[in-house]
Amino acid sequence: MSTETSVYKAREGDIPLLRSEFHVEKRIWVLTLMGQQTPDNRLTHSFIQEGMIPALRDIRAQWNAWVEQDEAEMGAALVTTAELSSKIFSNGLDLFNAIADPHFFNDYLNAMFTELLTFPIPTIAAVTGHAFAGGCTLALAHDYRVMNSKRGYICMNEIEFGAHIPQGMLGAIKSVVKTSQTMRKLVLEGHRFTGEEALKDGLVDATADSAEATLRVAMDMADKLRSRCAKNGWQVNKELIHRESLAMQFEPPRVSAKI
Repeated sequence: MSTETSVYKAREGDIPLLRSEFHVEKRIWVLTLMGQQTPDNRLTHSFIQEGMIPALRDIRAQWNAWVEQDEAEMGAALVTTAELSSKIFSNGLDLFNAIADPHFFNDYLNAMFTELLTFPIPTIAAVTGHAFAGGCTLALAHDYRVMNSKRGYICMNEIEFGAHIPQGMLGAIKSVVKTSQTMRKLVLEGHRFTGEEALKDGLVDATADSAEATLRVAMDMADKLRSRCAKNGWQVNKELIHRESLAMQFEPPRVSAKI
């Protein structure tokens, strides 16, 4: 299968942030968090603004071009993963720099969530390792999730250090979590969900027994789902079901608030 590869880099230091591989025959993109700026794939300013958002917008632009040219009949899909050698999918925000910037949540984090929650093709997170806090919500902002049952937890651990969860992140959580019991475990208890627990409580849609198998299952899921957007109805219907979550992707700029 032929692939086309692009690497999104931080302007400062020319550090690789995100690799985009397009599998041409199946029209599936794979975005890989490269772990070279931070080994635990922190959601830094530059990772979001120079990596994730540009990659998502480039894919959206290609999809829109296919729609305009009446070439969308094959559909398409997106898989997000980490390097398979990493124990961590994403360990969350670059916390101190995030809270030092009063515009970080609206201009960076919430902008990324909005892109994902309105994305016009199916999105699948291959959670190959730990997904904590912002990394958990990055996974939850996708349409589907596959989790490595042998390595890693999904967890919102803010409660452990007395932080509140920003509104946009809670919106990403609410796009998936529909029961008060699971919300309580996730937000108030900081429970560390294993793959089996996450599947039982509806946080993920499938599990696999290794990082490699997790990506493979996610790719199979993407292949099965890609036809669902062929008539270009995926985005408008998704925006309807995520109306509440999308409305939460704005909060007043903060100066020195704790999160």
